[in-house]
Amino acid sequence: MRFTRAAQYALLVGLSMAGVACSSRGAATPAPTATRLPPPTPTEPVGLLPSPTAETSLPTPEPTPTIPPPVEANAQQLVQAFIDAPYRVVAVAQNPFAPYSLIVANARARADCGSPAQPQRCTADDTCGSIYTAPTCFFFVEPSFDITADPATRLVARWPDEPTLAGFAPDSLRFIDARTVEFRAAGGDGGYGVEEVWWLDIVTGAVAMQSRVEHTTPLP
Repeated sequence: MRFTRAAQYALLVGLSMAGVACSSRGAATPAPTATRLPPPTPTEPVGLLPSPTAETSLPTPEPTPTIPPPVEANAQQLVQAFIDAPYRVVAVAQNPFAPYSLIVANARARADCGSPAQPQRCTADDTCGSIYTAPTCFFFVEPSFDITADPATRLVARWPDEPTLAGFAPDSLRFIDARTVEFRAAGGDGGYGVEEVWWLDIVTGAVAMQSRVEHTTPLP
């Protein structure tokens, strides 16, 4: 009788365990819940620029004023200064005996004479000293780039005291020694002519006539 109760107890325990196992095998696995992903955040590609669109047009750069370099600006000023200068250089002679040059200049003539169709200068300013040219010649000494030369440019003489028929001959200017310059003057009117030779001392500024020749040509 005791054995029967024990067997019954064991049978009940075995049946209950079998039931639990069957119930665990027969139960359905719950389906996973669908999770909605968040929308992707837009990002720019690394190292690339966005393509321009009609809404994002690039601004037009401001025009930059052109400023000439210093050398070019100085050159332009020099050119304009020469054009506007009230004088005209008519002759230059290099001193072969000393580091100096002699420059002859005169007043630049106005350019508003003649007719509107054919404008011309009011005076023959390509030379000086005559009543038919610029009246006065100015003689300047200009130093060479030499350590022994006085670096200053200076006026040494004005010629003549009064204009005459004889005007300065630009191609006659020459040094005959370190301080003496020779030049000729010539001119005339009608059948009368004159030729002169002058010496200029560039140290003292003294101008002295060396010779004068007059000639007359009979008029027809």
